[in-house]
Amino acid sequence: MNMKRAFITGISGFVGRHLREELLREGWDVYGFDIRPAGENVFVGDLSDRALLSQVMLDCQPDAVFHLAGIIKSPDPQAYYTSNLFGTLNLLDAVMQMERRPKVVLASSSAVYGLTKSARPITERSPLRPVTEYAVSKVGQETAALRYHYAFGLDVVIARMFNLLGPGQSPDLACSAFARQIALAEISEQDEIVTGNLDAKRDFVDVRDAACAFALLAEKGDAGQAYNVCSGNAVAIQGCLQEMMSQSQKQLSARIDAARVQKNDVPVQVGSFQKLHKAAGWNPRIPLNESLADLLNDWRERVKVELK
Repeated sequence: MNMKRAFITGISGFVGRHLREELLREGWDVYGFDIRPAGENVFVGDLSDRALLSQVMLDCQPDAVFHLAGIIKSPDPQAYYTSNLFGTLNLLDAVMQMERRPKVVLASSSAVYGLTKSARPITERSPLRPVTEYAVSKVGQETAALRYHYAFGLDVVIARMFNLLGPGQSPDLACSAFARQIALAEISEQDEIVTGNLDAKRDFVDVRDAACAFALLAEKGDAGQAYNVCSGNAVAIQGCLQEMMSQSQKQLSARIDAARVQKNDVPVQVGSFQKLHKAAGWNPRIPLNESLADLLNDWRERVKVELK
């Protein structure tokens, strides 16, 4: 691999931590940018600070930029655009000021596909039908990044991540919220897991497999192209909950809370990773039950810290 210096925005986040580990294993020098301190070679700041981003890029001189920073959930709709769209524009402007421009691997989401009209796996040619503010902000992010490619020749690759799982995930997302509740129930009198909609089917992929995909795309992804990062299988969220409950020795039950049922929830979403496989030889390696087990075991450790 010719590229040796990586720069990760959002390096302290769920994907960022795993990507850092993956790149270090592959022999990269890894630098990062985050709103909070995250160890050695990490610059602290916000994507809204254009001057800081420009200076950091010039100081770091990365061969590849992995743009992971952004917002997934917020009560303020404008926050999605401020962070996901305008933050991306600031980053790309900073990259453009460099004499030797790095490759940019942009973290997007399967949310851009929104409501699909077929049960067949989604390909990168499928139309974009976003149904949430978050999804619209990611479509805008992708469109802005592609403009820099077409207008200025910037080497930008888009990774559309489907539903990630694995250790370190935020409890804001369904399976991680279930795992946290199960871990808490195992050390308390609680025996009920509160959920939202369990009927929706999703394509789950392990975050460590996603980190591998990002690293491969930095080397082999074609500029101006989007790639699905997914498993190719649709699994009901209820099945994930039952799998984790089966991994507990405590008898647990589930109760749906109407307040947790999301509006505009897409009933079924499954992707095809054939384009990524053809370009970079990537395949998902970690099975769903292992991802869920690792997520649950991670929460068993995390709740001990929470309760201290």
